[in-house]
Amino acid sequence: MAATVSEQRVPAISWRTAGLWMVVLALGLAVFGIVLALQQAQSLTNRMMAQAELRARSIAVTVRDLFFEQLDASLGRVANDACLPSDARRRRTDAMPRWIDGIYRWDGSRLTTWREPAVAQAGFDDLLISLLTAANASPPHDSVDHQTQLLNAQLDGAPVLIGCLETFDAADRPAVVAARVLPERLMELLVEPLLTAHSGLELVPVVEAQGPWAHPLPSALQLWALQPTESFVREHRQIIVGRTMAYLGLTVLALGTLLATMWFLLRVVQREIALAAMKANFVADVSHELKTPLATIRLFCETLQSGRVTSEEKRDEYYTIITRESNRLTNLIDNILDFSRIEAGRKDYEMHPTNVAEVVEEIYNTYRVELDHKGFEHHLRVDTDLPSVEADRDAIAQAVLNLMSNAVKYSGQERYLAVEVGADTRRGRKGVLISIHDHGIGVRPEDRAHLFDGFYRSPDEQVRQRRGTGLGLALVKHIVDAHHGSLDVESRLVKGSTFRVFLPGSASPRRIEPMPSEDSGSGERAAGAA
Repeated sequence: MAATVSEQRVPAISWRTAGLWMVVLALGLAVFGIVLALQQAQSLTNRMMAQAELRARSIAVTVRDLFFEQLDASLGRVANDACLPSDARRRRTDAMPRWIDGIYRWDGSRLTTWREPAVAQAGFDDLLISLLTAANASPPHDSVDHQTQLLNAQLDGAPVLIGCLETFDAADRPAVVAARVLPERLMELLVEPLLTAHSGLELVPVVEAQGPWAHPLPSALQLWALQPTESFVREHRQIIVGRTMAYLGLTVLALGTLLATMWFLLRVVQREIALAAMKANFVADVSHELKTPLATIRLFCETLQSGRVTSEEKRDEYYTIITRESNRLTNLIDNILDFSRIEAGRKDYEMHPTNVAEVVEEIYNTYRVELDHKGFEHHLRVDTDLPSVEADRDAIAQAVLNLMSNAVKYSGQERYLAVEVGADTRRGRKGVLISIHDHGIGVRPEDRAHLFDGFYRSPDEQVRQRRGTGLGLALVKHIVDAHHGSLDVESRLVKGSTFRVFLPGSASPRRIEPMPSEDSGSGERAAGAA
C-alpha cells in the first residue's frame, strides 16, 4: 500500500509583519539607547562630583594641618617665653598669626592676660576659666600629632574657639597657655587662599550650606563646610546636558543608520523577490508564446503535407497563416535577443540618414493583413516634407512593430488603430513624431510609473488573459533613448491609449549602456505591455 506524503509549507512572513517587527526593534533600540545615555550621564555626574568632593576632603585635611601647625608653634613660643619681661612677651605675641586674638595663662587659680584681645566681650573671662579648668582635667582629643587642645563653646550665640597648651611655670607647677581664635579671620587668612588655588569650591557656615553636597572642616572647625560654587554646579550641569545630548544624538544616528540599512536591505530583498517572480512569469509567458505559433505552424504544415487540402484558395490561406505565425515568432525571438544584448551592454545601433515615413509605411503594410484578419478599422496618415533622421532603420521598425502589436493585443470591443507620422518640434529641435492610437483597455494609473520596466506585466486580469512577455515597451523605450528621442503615453481606462515617439532630426550615434537590472524588476508593467 503506497503511503501518501503531503508537503506542509511554512507560511511566509508578510512584508507588513516584517515592517512591524522592524518598528518594534527600532523602538527597543531607541529605549536601550536612551537608557544607556542616561546611565552614562549619571555615571559622569557621579564621577565629577566624587572628584570635587575628594578635592574638598584634601583641602580640609590641609587646613587642619596648617591650623594646628601654626597654633602649636604660636602657643609653644608663648610657653617658652613665660620668664621673659612683659614687653618682650608682647613683642613676641604681636608676631603671631592675625587670626589669634588674645593670649592668656591659667595656673589653676588665676587668669593672666598676656595680650589683650582686640575686641573685649563680656563674660568671656568666666567662660575661658571654666573651659580651661575642664580642659586641664582631660587629655587633648583632636589629634595625637598635636599637643594643642581645641575648645569650642558658645557665648551670646556666637562661637568661641580656644586653643590651649599645657605647660609649667618656673616652680615646675602645671599651667595652661590659651589663645582665642577668631574663626572669621582664620577662614579669611588660612582657608580662602587655598580655595583660590582650587576653583569650584567655597567656604560657608554649615547652617547655610545649600549645594548638592557639603563637606565640614575637621575637629572644632566643623562649623564651616566646603561646598561647590554655583558657577561650578552650573558649568557641571551644562557639561552633563551636553554629554547627554551627544549620547542621545549618537544613539539616534546609530538607530537611523540601522533603520536605513534595514530598509535598504528590505527593499533589495523585495526587488530580488519581485525580479525572481517576474523572470519566472517571463519564462512561463515566453514558453507559451513560443509554443502557440510553433503548434499552429506544425498543425498547418502537417495538414498541407498530408495532401488533404485540395483547394488552392485554402492552401494560400494556410500559407498566409504559417507566414504570419512565423513573423510573430521571429519578432518574439528578436525581442528576447535584443533585450539580452541590452542588459549585457552589447547592443549597438548603426545610425544612418533614414526616412522614418518609409519605415512606418513598410511596417504598416506588412501588418495590415493581420489587422484586416482581426477586423480592425485602421488608418495611416503621413505628412509630407518630413525631416531626415539619423536612425537605425531596423530598430525603428522594431519599435513601431512592438507598439502596433501592443495596440492590437490589448484592444477592446472597439477594434481601432490609427498611425500618424508628422513633423514636430520639441525643446527647439525639429524632428519626426510617430503617434499610434488605439481604443483598447488603456493603462491603469498605478501602472504609469512602471510602464517601460522590463519583465513585468500588470496583474490586471484583462492583461493576464492576453499573451505577452513584458519586453515590448522596455525595448521601445531603450530604442527611443538610443536615438536621443522621447517617448510618452496618454491613456484612459476603456477609452484607449496613444503612444507618441519623437525622433530628433539630428541625433548622433552612441552606444547605449545596459538597462539597470534593478529597474527591470522594480516596477509594474502597464496594461499595454507587449
